[in-house]
Amino acid sequence: MLPLWYAAPGDRVYAPEADAAWADCMSRRFGLGVSVGTEGIPAPWGWSAHAVRQFRAIGIDGPFPDTEILRGLSHRRTALLLHRRLSAASSLPYQLPPEPLEITDLSQLPQGNDFFIKAPWSSSGRGVADCSGMPRRQVERLCAGIIRRQGSVMVEPRLDRLRDFAMLFRSDGAGSVSYCGLSLFFNSSACAYGGNIVATQPQLAEMLGCDHIDITARAVSEAMSEIVGRLYCGPFGVDMMLYRAADGRTLICPTVEVNLRMTMGFVAQSLCRFVTAPSVFSITSGASASVGLSLLPPDPHFSFSLRPAEGLGMNVKNDRIAY
Repeated sequence: MLPLWYAAPGDRVYAPEADAAWADCMSRRFGLGVSVGTEGIPAPWGWSAHAVRQFRAIGIDGPFPDTEILRGLSHRRTALLLHRRLSAASSLPYQLPPEPLEITDLSQLPQGNDFFIKAPWSSSGRGVADCSGMPRRQVERLCAGIIRRQGSVMVEPRLDRLRDFAMLFRSDGAGSVSYCGLSLFFNSSACAYGGNIVATQPQLAEMLGCDHIDITARAVSEAMSEIVGRLYCGPFGVDMMLYRAADGRTLICPTVEVNLRMTMGFVAQSLCRFVTAPSVFSITSGASASVGLSLLPPDPHFSFSLRPAEGLGMNVKNDRIAY
């Protein structure tokens, strides 16, 4: 039922195992204008051959994109292409970190272990390993397994990370990519996604506290227009980070990951209309939390809730809910 919160009025959510009465109640309570159903133009969280099969199974016969092309673009190699285009354009006022390395053989693995390895197709922290504390044999074993399953493995230098964030974009499929805003997220562990901050764009920019946001957004928009602009239509996010350089400066790594799909940053952006102070939404294991608004029907295994940001408080507009 997550699309309930970012869908447009008049949209329908296909969720055959979900509680339709709960969805109707939340739609009316918050004036969403969204219902459960199977009519409309398909718009999944992300495109895949499996998504196409699901739509066809309920009688929707397109339009569908070429999922093989999108699978290729969803490879982490796209982040490497973005890095190279940004480097070639020389339009950023700061130095980029060393570019990621794609290897297909263990003989290409860099010396030492001060790097991350990433499976070419993975997301939300899965398929990512910090090798700095691993024995060399374990690193080689992990890399060999990824290469065997996916053909290659990405190796990235380990940076002194200060903060994770993302920039949100939308491609029109005709060659133009537009910037949609910032996303500040946090991890529940070293790499696994935990949730997002829900706040206005000026508030998010102030929380991030770094220069060059606008020029980075323009540079990435232009580069991604060349890479995916005519091959993909829809929303996508580019994960980035602030890191401390060897000379102590705080710099941006703008090419951590490209997520060619809807992202939680867009969900946070949509939820911002319901709050009057910075808040957070998070995914946690176990039943729904007692504090905050549960954004999904009750489930014994996990919860997805919107709650006050610690120390800041939260009020939902129009006094629908107040904390």
